[in-house]
Amino acid sequence: MISFSNVYYSYQKGTSALSDISFLIDKGEFVFLVGISGAGKSSVLKLIFRETIVGSGQVSVLGRNLNRMRRREIPHLRRQIGVVYQDFRLLPDKTAAENVSFALEVIEAHPKEIKRQVPRVLNLVGLGDKGQRYPHQLSGGEQQRVAMARALVNNPSLLVCDEPTGNLDPDTSWQIISLLSQINILGTTVLIATHDKDVVDRMNRRVLELQAGRLVRDDRKGGYRHEV
Repeated sequence: MISFSNVYYSYQKGTSALSDISFLIDKGEFVFLVGISGAGKSSVLKLIFRETIVGSGQVSVLGRNLNRMRRREIPHLRRQIGVVYQDFRLLPDKTAAENVSFALEVIEAHPKEIKRQVPRVLNLVGLGDKGQRYPHQLSGGEQQRVAMARALVNNPSLLVCDEPTGNLDPDTSWQIISLLSQINILGTTVLIATHDKDVVDRMNRRVLELQAGRLVRDDRKGGYRHEV
């Protein structure tokens, strides 16, 4: 599903962001990517989205070698990856349903497909009765659920979340992570970059830890901090 092999990546100014990173995430896994700010989490995500390319090494996502991917092939890759952000990134002048349907409209999905898929994913994230509400009429947790529905509406094989609980209170954070766990059980591979220690410790799932651009830990069942 995701493969990093001896990956090195540097910022444009030449500062090293990732050094000799190697890991493999299989189909159906649920994985946390942890580390302090500046550890390299964002760089890993940008490489997965093909927003940038490696300096050396190899990155493969969904069976595709991203090093060799042509620019015109990138949109097709991204349609297979659902992305959830910390700040929701909802369109304020569109309802929850319209925000979700917009993700299908931009890829020119058939209207019948949009009409079928939007209610399905809103029900999946527990917002089946709130599709006509605007973002300002929803709580933070509900806005994040809309963002998740938008990420899932294309039936992605991979769901990548960048600090999905960063702006939420502890109880709401746990609801969002529980929902992501349910989505994972249904077959979607889930990768979560997070600082949320309580969630990571409570879930006890696979943890990849970055420090100063290096992968220092890969625990199959781990917490936020490695216990010595």
